[in-house]
Amino acid sequence: MSEEYGKQQTGKNGVSIRRIYMLLIAVVCILTVITIASTYSTHRSYTRMQEATRRFIEARENADNMQNASDYLTDQVRSFVITGNRKNAENFFTEVNVTRRREMALENLGRYFGENEAYQALRNALDSSNELVSTERYAIRVALEAYGYNVADFPQELQETKLQDADASLDAVGKLALATRLVFGESYQAQKTVIYEETARCLDILISQSEEGQEESAQRMDVMLKVRTALLVVILAAFFVLVFCSYFLLIKPLNNANTHIRRQEELPLTGAEEVRFLAETYNYIFRETRRDKEQLSYEATHDSLTGLYNRGVFERQRRELDTADIAMVLADVDKFKQVNDTYGHDVGDRILKKVSFLLKKSFRSEDYVCRIGGDEFAVIMVHSDSSLRELVRDKMEKVNAQLAEPEDGLPGISLSIGVAFGDRENPTEDIFKDADTIQYTVKKSGGRNVAFY
Repeated sequence: MSEEYGKQQTGKNGVSIRRIYMLLIAVVCILTVITIASTYSTHRSYTRMQEATRRFIEARENADNMQNASDYLTDQVRSFVITGNRKNAENFFTEVNVTRRREMALENLGRYFGENEAYQALRNALDSSNELVSTERYAIRVALEAYGYNVADFPQELQETKLQDADASLDAVGKLALATRLVFGESYQAQKTVIYEETARCLDILISQSEEGQEESAQRMDVMLKVRTALLVVILAAFFVLVFCSYFLLIKPLNNANTHIRRQEELPLTGAEEVRFLAETYNYIFRETRRDKEQLSYEATHDSLTGLYNRGVFERQRRELDTADIAMVLADVDKFKQVNDTYGHDVGDRILKKVSFLLKKSFRSEDYVCRIGGDEFAVIMVHSDSSLRELVRDKMEKVNAQLAEPEDGLPGISLSIGVAFGDRENPTEDIFKDADTIQYTVKKSGGRNVAFY
């Protein structure tokens, strides 16, 4: 579409410019050369700015990959230490030895920027991550013996990892406790903090470099515009018409574009073909970058089926919110597997969407309504205490009533709901555990009920 539009504009502008050239052919020839050279330089400046933006986006993705891979290794080793699930250990070594996202991120950054300050920051993050890998590998080795695995079934590097005499003499419980301290202790977390800080420093450097490049390109464009304006002022008396056309086809659109670029806005599609083409190209990249960023942000925080917050958001809020000032509501669909087996997964998905809709409608916009598993839902009610007990009970009973007698052709279902308030009596250290405990009691009693810890 841009190409066709550009051809149409060239034809229209060429006619008027050609008439002017016929009157002032000698001056027009010189002016044409200058205009072409200036436009080409402007295009090159704009292209350099686009390339710098593209390189920054790719570099930022590499920094994110470094962080994500490090967090992935942490998740896998912690899961293995806690559960003993062999799959977590296999995932760990697959990432370290096969996928190698951390090393690939550093190599890609060096390919684009060389070994500059940003590269060194990411190198520091990788070095810290590799130090953690040694600790994590040792923790896996300790946990292997605690869980009774045959170390010969695991990678050679793990077989070569020898336990210290004091650690080897521990019993299974002691070894599990040691492995847990290794991957959850303050020293481990301090090393993780170094990785976070170095990755953040890498991103800060990349952002600064990108801004400097954009500013340099904008200044170059501004200089070229001033040169062109000065030239037109010199010949203003003799070529007023030419100045008039040049202003509206080139100068004004480029000035506007420069202003919009500084404001980080889309460019208006005005002016000559080249300016429109540059504006369309810039706008396309601008929209795609913004859309991708919004999409990535949404996908990272929301469940794809129901649109509710996902498990990641739920876990983050559990860590960040003051548990004394919240209510934890856990809801589980009763006999959901039987529904799937009887009616099919399409119906099961529709039921999950319906449950999600009713839960979201029942709580405040400031509450966190999340899907944390297949048919498991959680609601974190902020600024709540046990004075809201009857209100929560009423909301949940209404939801169960709507689910039990549907009017949309879906089979009737119910929810088992457990609630724990921050000011509950006899609490454990984990409000989620308390809500889960009372929900389990509801489940064992036949479901379709609301119970409070």
